[in-house]
Amino acid sequence: MLKNCPDHFSHRFSLNIDKFPSKATDCFSRTILTLALVFGLLLCFLGLYHFFSPALTGIADIEKNLPQTHIKIHTLISPEIFNAVLFLIGAGIILTALFKMTRYKIIHFDGNNIRVKKHQLFNQDIIFTEPLYNYAGVRLRVKFYQFGIFNKNKFIIELYHKDPQKIVPLYISTSKRHLRRLWRTYAQKLKMPAITISEKGMVSRNFNDLSRSYAEVVSSWHLPKNFAFALEKPSYITFKSRKTGEKMIKIRKTFFDAYSFLSAFAIIVFGSLLIYAGSNHDIMENHVSHNFILVFYAFLMSVILYSLLNLFIKDIIILAHDQIIIFRKIGFLKIRDGVINFKDIKGIDINYTPTADRYFLAIISDKNTIFIGSKLPVEGLRWIRSVIINEIVGN
Repeated sequence: MLKNCPDHFSHRFSLNIDKFPSKATDCFSRTILTLALVFGLLLCFLGLYHFFSPALTGIADIEKNLPQTHIKIHTLISPEIFNAVLFLIGAGIILTALFKMTRYKIIHFDGNNIRVKKHQLFNQDIIFTEPLYNYAGVRLRVKFYQFGIFNKNKFIIELYHKDPQKIVPLYISTSKRHLRRLWRTYAQKLKMPAITISEKGMVSRNFNDLSRSYAEVVSSWHLPKNFAFALEKPSYITFKSRKTGEKMIKIRKTFFDAYSFLSAFAIIVFGSLLIYAGSNHDIMENHVSHNFILVFYAFLMSVILYSLLNLFIKDIIILAHDQIIIFRKIGFLKIRDGVINFKDIKGIDINYTPTADRYFLAIISDKNTIFIGSKLPVEGLRWIRSVIINEIVGN
């Protein structure tokens, strides 16, 4: 499945198909790469500072006139190794940023043919021209990507081709707003099928169906009443129904994956660093400003809190007569993530993210998309989806 999901470079990209010919460049953000170069250079200079000759810096004469300190500072590694590590990290950031700057795709579209030039350092340029009719459809997929402990979703609308090298992006964003409408617009204007990646593989549908409400779609299935409750409920899901008709679905179990262990590792490392820094607070104040220490503490606490949220967050779904309300819960804290009316729902799909090997339930309207159960087994997602469809049919 991964080979059919090639990497696109941009985090914000759009190919205009309202007028032809059109042209767009798929590349990593130059602003982010420039900042990375500056940060890498600062780390390199900071690492080399220790090795500069005192005669060049004049520090030796200044240090002679400074009062001698009697505070003993214990270090785990020598200053030489620490500064060498700083230099190597800075050099690695610079090389990575320069490499990403050389990667880009220039895409031309005249309404009938796609022409692409792909450039990457140390590789020969890939240039091809492909007729539009050779593409199978307009695919919507989600790519999970990681920046250290921080992760986000990248939403991609692309022209799908059986040859992965010829898959062309149409729209890329980290925002999920209006995603369904954009997907429908591209499919309808190009008069091509709409494709998604589900738990059963690639799914294709007529682009005209994207304009129909989900209630209209499921009503044509002629499902029996309360069909969902004939299915076995997973043990890790709690289901409650009130006399007023409201229903609550709650995920009780915390599921772990590779990224969960990364969050746990971050909690241990940054938590240990916070405890160590707090126990040596007086020593730190003798060397750096009080405001810097507060900012440092706030940064560590932010990383720990983010990792906890990512690790232990659970979903609660409320089915209230004519709408779905989604809450995210961690401990005693419950945050409302979104509300979608039944009449606005255009799709409830179990999708698959190949890069993270995760399934998730996507509830989609023209204006918004809400994800549920990103770590749940596919059987649990099918049960939740059936209950929601049962409510929609009943309304």
